[in-house]
Amino acid sequence: MPIHTRILDNGNFVRSPELPPKAAFSEYLNFADRLLAQWRRVQEDWNRSPFSAELGSEKRELDRVLSDFVETFNALYTITSVERDPAFLPASRFLTQYRPIRQPFSILHCDRAMPLHTVLAFPDHGELAKVNAALDEDTPLRWWESGPHGRPCYLFGSWVWELRPSEIALSEEGMVLLFLDLSERHRQEQGRLAHPASQFTANLPADFISEKARRLVWRRAGGQCEKCGGHDGLDFSCLTPAGTRGESTPDDIQLLCGRCRQVRAV
Repeated sequence: MPIHTRILDNGNFVRSPELPPKAAFSEYLNFADRLLAQWRRVQEDWNRSPFSAELGSEKRELDRVLSDFVETFNALYTITSVERDPAFLPASRFLTQYRPIRQPFSILHCDRAMPLHTVLAFPDHGELAKVNAALDEDTPLRWWESGPHGRPCYLFGSWVWELRPSEIALSEEGMVLLFLDLSERHRQEQGRLAHPASQFTANLPADFISEKARRLVWRRAGGQCEKCGGHDGLDFSCLTPAGTRGESTPDDIQLLCGRCRQVRAV
């Protein structure tokens, strides 16, 4: 199963869209991004050809420049400072607070060793549409090339998930079904942790079906009766009451036409 990560909260920030552009910061960020891109390129070349005198000289010079850069901006833009600066929002908070996202933005990263720099950019409305579709749990978005376990990550809903190779090979529809199921389970688990079972289920009917569960079952069924393939009078039917769980899960639900629901009721 995909692994729920905390990448969004791991040193990743977005500059508040409510603040006017700041020329000095834009100039800083452009320099930081160019410097780090150049340093990574030379580092990769050096790893392939470690005995090149020319590359060695270039690498030493870039190492010196990068060290000076970190020392210069350490007090302003490393994580200790950025976490206290209201100009920068944690990425998870930004994606929650400003959805649907309407203006281009960038995910900035910093830690104790490296000041802010760009790791993901969404510069146009086409890219924003992909982000919003992922946040709305419609289409997963490839988010990070390598997560904590070295596998690709995808944004879906409010979370970033790390996938195994067999899961990446799924069709787009199969991946959506997988993510919808995971998101529903994650929400239910959060609800159980936040509320004792007696409180969480007190006001729910025995066959309560959440909107997310309905979406998952509809996708699974392909918009047709799961018994006969018909399309007339489609509705959701609980196989077993939810009982103490608080609501029915997708495994407890079928999408049935009117005729098949009548047959099942007999």
